[in-house]
Amino acid sequence: MAQTTPNHTQTVSGWAAHDTSGKITPYTFKRRENGMNDVTIKVLYCGICHTDLHHVRNDWGITMYPVVPGHEITGLITKVGGNVTEFKVGDRVGVGCLAASCLECEFCKDSQENYCDQIQFTYNGIFWDGSITYGGYSKMLVADQRYVVHVPKNLPMDAAAPLLCAGVTVFCPLKDNNLLEAPGKKIGVIGLGGLGHVAVKFGKAFGHHVTVISTSPSKEKEAKDRLGADDFIVSTDAAQMKAGKRSLDFILDTVSAYHSLGPYLELLKVNGTLVIVGAPDKPMGLPSFPLIFGKRVVKGSMTGSMKETQEMMDVCGKYNITCDIETIPPEKINEALDRLAKNDVKYRFVIDIDGQKPASSKSDLPPSLEDRATEAQVHGMFSRGFSQPIELPNRINDELETKRISVSNKKLVAKRENGMNDVTIKILYCGICHTDIHHVRDDWGITMYPVVPGHEITGLITTVGSNVTEFKVGDRVGVGCLAATCLECKFCKDSQENYCDQVQFTYNSIFWDGSITYGGYSKMLVADHRYVVHVPENLPMDAAAPLLCAGITVYCPLKDNNLLDLPGKRIGVIGLGGLGHVAVKFGKAFGHHVTVISTSPSKEKEARDRLGADDFIVSTDAAQMKAGKRSLDFILDTVSAYHSLGPYLDLLKVNGTLVIVGAPDKPMDLPSFPLIFGKRTVKGSIIGSMKETQEMMDVCGKYNITCDIETVTPEKINEALDRLAKNDVKYRFVIDIDAEKPSNLIRAEKELA
Repeated sequence: MAQTTPNHTQTVSGWAAHDTSGKITPYTFKRRENGMNDVTIKVLYCGICHTDLHHVRNDWGITMYPVVPGHEITGLITKVGGNVTEFKVGDRVGVGCLAASCLECEFCKDSQENYCDQIQFTYNGIFWDGSITYGGYSKMLVADQRYVVHVPKNLPMDAAAPLLCAGVTVFCPLKDNNLLEAPGKKIGVIGLGGLGHVAVKFGKAFGHHVTVISTSPSKEKEAKDRLGADDFIVSTDAAQMKAGKRSLDFILDTVSAYHSLGPYLELLKVNGTLVIVGAPDKPMGLPSFPLIFGKRVVKGSMTGSMKETQEMMDVCGKYNITCDIETIPPEKINEALDRLAKNDVKYRFVIDIDGQKPASSKSDLPPSLEDRATEAQVHGMFSRGFSQPIELPNRINDELETKRISVSNKKLVAKRENGMNDVTIKILYCGICHTDIHHVRDDWGITMYPVVPGHEITGLITTVGSNVTEFKVGDRVGVGCLAATCLECKFCKDSQENYCDQVQFTYNSIFWDGSITYGGYSKMLVADHRYVVHVPENLPMDAAAPLLCAGITVYCPLKDNNLLDLPGKRIGVIGLGGLGHVAVKFGKAFGHHVTVISTSPSKEKEARDRLGADDFIVSTDAAQMKAGKRSLDFILDTVSAYHSLGPYLDLLKVNGTLVIVGAPDKPMDLPSFPLIFGKRTVKGSIIGSMKETQEMMDVCGKYNITCDIETVTPEKINEALDRLAKNDVKYRFVIDIDAEKPSNLIRAEKELA
């Protein structure tokens, strides 16, 4: 596409790709005259970025040929416009990724113009005058002064060039996560390439303990001895990855090749953050378990604003941080691109545009490989028996091929005596959760047969231990997912025991005395009083039961993201099932504009008329999804089936958050572009602490929130599980445990009284 804009009168020599072969050849083109707000720059050096490689080969399908790449540019000012006050002729300056933005939106006015919806880039963009932008693989550049920064005098211009992209790309996540002024954190850097090696330098300059994570054992000496890294983990070494579990506060993922995020999330502490700055052209795998069970965060971050870019350059000047480079003359660009594709560079190629230096020698560093690791396997445990026999209305067959609940014969199993800290509960109702399906069918490979499911339990207390003061006989109570924790770790002491490393669940876990825990598909339960909550008097016991899992699961993300007391946000709920319908009720109770996002158009009337949703988007309707782009502040993803996150991320505003509470058994697709270019966040969240669970129950009592349920008798459990697997329920099955009374009519608490 040729430029025809009238004011483009300056003839410039450069280097361009003309087709998908990506071959770079000399190219003569026109640049605009220097305007009132412009500066003209003699280009001295230009770094070669992975983005250049993608553009010249049209990997992303957006290249406008001929393309002149380059957005890591340093040079000298030769002319300034009449309105320019920050620069003068002769200044050492740099130009990065940005060429123009609207100047009027909230992001431009808040010095976040890199997230402007009308942003145009230094090359392969459309400038305000309609011309295609050409980058730094050229002798001269005309740039709006707003998108130019000063290069500190102590930094060499060649080694400073890649800072304009690589440097600011890794600097901003460190700044955004408060790592510039708070030393002593344990941070990880995935990949030791152009971005990764600069991230290590920043991490050490800011006083952190830095661990490099790489597929290449040969890089350890370089990482430690030359760059100053404190530790090194080979990501393909299962023992090293296991040893590093829950050891890092923060991880910066710089890898641009496809990889699964699961193994790296396991390295993070609870509440840890992983920021993606590489841009793989294929969606990454995001398994739900390490995200959810560690309440971990995955964020995207692109280049920085101009204010941040100048700040980064000044920091580099202060700490004398530059990129390690290999300079090449323009005639070696194609060779450099080919080597870059093989990761054969230490660590960044820089084109000597003006021919000031002899080309540096080729690095002897082995090519960097894509960082991968196999996901950790979960192992089963053992069981013991007990002294107190109780009657169960059902049991789980241990024949894996059937994976169904047997109710033809009642089964006696042993449960512990009521201890000093225990309460004994006559179970009235137990909800059926998707987790129950996964366990009875051993979908996750962790089931210990026979398994008695159920962690949405309501009932009446019949016995209390001598140390129990918060409960008395006859109290209406509920038991959710938690059965035991260590009580001593920082999470237990901070009322976050749901993230205790030794947490044991209401069923299919090993209790502190070595027994297997059995859940609420039973007549009676003995529970430590610490893991029991009161059910408000105004809530029916059957419709309250699913709140112990479904309710708390959607409540906590709303609380954690400040959505309980700040009404007026636009929130989305993906999926209108057991979790989703409760999320809609909470969202409306807290005063938000709620949009339901579903694959089923037939659910719209129900969502709006019965549950009170304000909007409805059919996720398979491209027009509706496009119309909803950048419209939501927050999304709660309740879907437990496999799905790609990309389309939903596009619905979020810049800086928006998507929280995953469903638990698909296969990794979800996480494309990097909507995450990075919107600075969006994906979080995981699992149930809640006991303090939060009681708080949630009290909120439900205040707003009269319950689950919409269909009650079933124990002999209908298998039918209910089959229907739940097909999403054929509105919205939660609840087992009426007392089979001798008519379902939905007589409250068992009256019998006890």
